[in-house]
Amino acid sequence: MTRSSRMQAAARAAAVALIVGSAAGCQSFAVPFAQWRSTYDSGLAKPIGEAELARAKTEKVADSDTLLKRWLSPRDPSAGADKSTDDRDPSGKVLGSNGWSPFMKPKLDPDAQKELDDAFALYEAGKLAEAESAFAKIAKARKESAWGEKAQFYVAECQFHRKKYVAAHESYERLAADYPGTQKMDDVVSREYAIAQIWLAQSDPEAKPDQKLPWYTHWNGGQPLIDTRGMGLKALEHVRHHMPDGPLADDAVMQIADYHMENADYETAAIYYDEMIATHPKSPFLHKAHLAAIDSRMKGYLGPAYDGEGLEKARDLVRQTMATFPDKQEENEKLFHTLDLINDQDAERAYNVGAYYKKIGKVAAAEYYFGKIPQRWPNSPWAVKAKTDLASLAKLPRKSSLPSKMLTQPNATDPYYSAGGGMGGMGGAGGMGMSPGGMM
Repeated sequence: MTRSSRMQAAARAAAVALIVGSAAGCQSFAVPFAQWRSTYDSGLAKPIGEAELARAKTEKVADSDTLLKRWLSPRDPSAGADKSTDDRDPSGKVLGSNGWSPFMKPKLDPDAQKELDDAFALYEAGKLAEAESAFAKIAKARKESAWGEKAQFYVAECQFHRKKYVAAHESYERLAADYPGTQKMDDVVSREYAIAQIWLAQSDPEAKPDQKLPWYTHWNGGQPLIDTRGMGLKALEHVRHHMPDGPLADDAVMQIADYHMENADYETAAIYYDEMIATHPKSPFLHKAHLAAIDSRMKGYLGPAYDGEGLEKARDLVRQTMATFPDKQEENEKLFHTLDLINDQDAERAYNVGAYYKKIGKVAAAEYYFGKIPQRWPNSPWAVKAKTDLASLAKLPRKSSLPSKMLTQPNATDPYYSAGGGMGGMGGAGGMGMSPGGMM
């Protein structure tokens, strides 16, 4: 067997393993792969093609007028304008890059309209396969036109109604990429949200039996071949990116955050909960997002030996939640308990620092950290331990400690030598038995 044959065989074996693992619901593989797919998404921004670059070329690259300046004082075609602006209609209603210009309506094309009407007739008659083929031809032949836009949308609609959700999701994304200003964006977002719910239900143990797709739908386009859950998260990402202020954006953000929370990815969950709080202040899920953001940071705290920034953020969120929802008395009572837990963790962190300085013989530093605990957290159990350690430290002798040699500034008195500052830059010579006055 040649090397290329062995590599192909290994690739086929890996693909089979991925399929089997996904079908069996392998938790150890599916979760990180779904998280990776949801973050690595090149479909959110369409790359610039050669044709678009060619259309973007212009001779007037030195024009420094801003959009605000052109809006406040539009150019007058009769005031020495060049030939490229002489044919503008000053009574137009649309403000473009060269001032006001008439609104350009699409030209009538009876042939294109007849093709679209024929495809619609098949669609309304329920002949979805034939209608999909007809719409696909129009979308390809009439691209970048009003007929091509409608055809592309109904290609996706035919695929959605035929339960070809993988192809439908790709077709909706192609419509959003080729026609970013499409009037069908509301319908696109709604369909992608519905597809996401279908795919996420396949790995949900609480989903109803009628929400489950048959196993063979991995091969007929009903769900992805592998990583159905990751593709569901990807669809939710498209929902919130296509319409950040839409009615489904907050639902998508919360579902993504809850997914990461359930899979113990507390750091990623906290990021999405923070985004929910910042970008959707009027959402009905706002209070839930506040509580979940606090919970994610509390669960993500690894202990006193690690960074405590998450605890400080949780403390700020507790205060923010109490101020934002003063009428939630029951939940606010629980938040007071959360504050007690945060204070206890801070006291433990301070006690561990003091114990470290006590271990290495830095009595003054240890007393500082131990003494801070009864003052700031008097009701913490660590305050009792700190007082006991303070009593034992009081019996120890105080030793003067020299500052770190690395902190000694250039030309400064070096405390590690005994000459002092009498010799200026030669102060270190005192350590060799020289007097401040010079050699004897």
